[in-house]
Amino acid sequence: MAGCNAGGTHYLCGPAGSDRLRPVLYTDSEGQASLIAESLAEALTLAIVLPSWHDALAGFRPPALNADYLEDNPDHPEVRDCLLAALRLPSATEPEVLARLLTTAARTVPDGFLPSVEGEEDAAFEPMLRLPAK
Repeated sequence: MAGCNAGGTHYLCGPAGSDRLRPVLYTDSEGQASLIAESLAEALTLAIVLPSWHDALAGFRPPALNADYLEDNPDHPEVRDCLLAALRLPSATEPEVLARLLTTAARTVPDGFLPSVEGEEDAAFEPMLRLPAK
């Protein structure tokens, strides 16, 4: 459904035209993949509210999670609110969006969303989610 400047691809899973919500799968250019959202609307909210969501799957948590992005984009809160309103998406906080991302990403392997390259042995993607050490 979409690419990104890091070489990754977003896929809307499930049959087209379905009345059911269709989860969004992200695959990166390094052979990793993860469910990132339960619907397209949720994926858009994720990208708008938590622009450093890739780092969250690698184990980063606030305040370090979005620190670099916010330093480079100090107007992000205003832009975020305008984008959410323009797209008619409900407002959401970083902790809410992060919690949804982590819950959804944890389903990637158990629910069978980890893709593989057909016809190639040992060509399965690795899960992106890395839980931080406790």
